[in-house]
Amino acid sequence: MKKLILAVGFAMALFGAGAKEVTVSVGAGEMWAGKRAPQFAVWLEGTDGSFKRTLFVTERAGKQNWIFSPKAGRPESLPVWYHASKLLGAKNANSDTKKSAGAHPLDVVTSATPKGGIIFKADIGDAPCRIRAEFNASFDYNDAYPKKTSGVNGQPSLVYGADIPADFSEGEIVLSLLGTGSVDGSDGAVHADTAKLSSALRIVKAVAVAAK
Repeated sequence: MKKLILAVGFAMALFGAGAKEVTVSVGAGEMWAGKRAPQFAVWLEGTDGSFKRTLFVTERAGKQNWIFSPKAGRPESLPVWYHASKLLGAKNANSDTKKSAGAHPLDVVTSATPKGGIIFKADIGDAPCRIRAEFNASFDYNDAYPKKTSGVNGQPSLVYGADIPADFSEGEIVLSLLGTGSVDGSDGAVHADTAKLSSALRIVKAVAVAAK
């Protein structure tokens, strides 16, 4: 946790102390501590859906340090974030590919999956924006997503989001469930149908942004 606090503090200094600061809270649900700790990413988009920057990503997903993964990695783990940030396959956190994508050097915003959720501060700028968060737990199978057809993934990633207005200076905004990522990681779309999900819906209790 000390490492995470130092990293977030460095990120705030790097991107300017004059920007609007908010507190992002991720509450762990009852399935957070499943067979594998969940991988997740939190990022900002413009109001037009353009990717701005990553606020937080778990280390294994950010550095794509998978165990026994195929050559292509695990695009199905966080497909919406991977496609939005254009970081899929770029394993060097400070590579030119990542810098050209407009993202943080990921070393600044990565950490091992927290055991009981996470609370961190982030500068989001003064313009209206969108915040997105994507979560996925491996081997999270159910009848609709069995091992035979879902590989390591099981149920697909869940994507949460909310719009943050320019005048947001006090109160709390709770992110809503928007849908799921691609089961096989082949696209970065958010798929609205969540009817076949079960345990995946209980990975996260709530995701919120607060200002005061």
